[in-house]
Amino acid sequence: MNTVRDEPIGNGSLTGTGYERPRDPVEIWLARQWQRILGFGVGIRENFFGVGGNSLDAARVIDAILGEFGVQLPLNVLTEHPTVERLAAVLRDHDERPPGSLIAIQDGDGSRTPLFLVHPDDGQVGRYCLLANALGEEFAVFGLQAGGLHSDTQPSRTVPSMADAYVDAVRAVHPTGPYLLGGCGVGAAIAYEMAVRLEDVRLVAAIDVELLEPLDTVVESWSRELPRQAQLPEILADWQDRGLVPPNATPEIVARSLRVWQANREAARDWRPSPYTGPIDVFGREQSTILPATVAQRAHDCDTVDRLAAALRELIG
Repeated sequence: MNTVRDEPIGNGSLTGTGYERPRDPVEIWLARQWQRILGFGVGIRENFFGVGGNSLDAARVIDAILGEFGVQLPLNVLTEHPTVERLAAVLRDHDERPPGSLIAIQDGDGSRTPLFLVHPDDGQVGRYCLLANALGEEFAVFGLQAGGLHSDTQPSRTVPSMADAYVDAVRAVHPTGPYLLGGCGVGAAIAYEMAVRLEDVRLVAAIDVELLEPLDTVVESWSRELPRQAQLPEILADWQDRGLVPPNATPEIVARSLRVWQANREAARDWRPSPYTGPIDVFGREQSTILPATVAQRAHDCDTVDRLAAALRELIG
């Protein structure tokens, strides 16, 4: 059933609205276009016309799809596929390009320094979408996604190699500082190493992943016992029932997720931090255990994504 709002949310948080976040780069891209065209953030199962979109807005979505994917969709495509989830299913059939590591989550208005958030252990960046909206639509937010999730590329297995690749991706869109960096889990370690490699870093944020959404208990159980190949369809069915992956996902996404999760866990385990003199801002827990104890950590007491966003806005200024 599609969620319909009586009024647009605007710059307010989506917490408590029944918002369901994007789950892959295509859904993230579409949700960003809808936010740009409609003027407020939407979840993947909200009806485009039910939240205020009209035929002119639909034509702007179709034009954006043509520019990004090179595909001319019929004018009635949003009538037949009126949600991000359903329209993304159409676009995946036309998108043969493997996604890069840098995923634009929110465009911003150009008045603020962009925020770059590195994936947690599962390699995904969709969990940062709610935080981006809570920060406010004036903030540009990018996610750095692990390689190997949506292609057969082997994931990187060291923190320094990921930091090197992600610094290159960040500089491609933001050549000079200041830089605002952050991440959850292994993403905090990668953001730390990125700060070592960049100049004029104003923020390195270590974020408790559970501030954004609860951990997937299936993935967490992998630290105790890795699943067998025969269990992948069962895991996929569980993820589909809980809306964690698109309906047309195959067991290969579970296999890729497992490879990425293993690579990131190994990278965090083997990481030997480079020297860094700047402070680390820790959100959620009193102290981040993945970061070196020798680095100054400034703790911020947050228990919701809205409070996390407020603390970040205060730091960023």
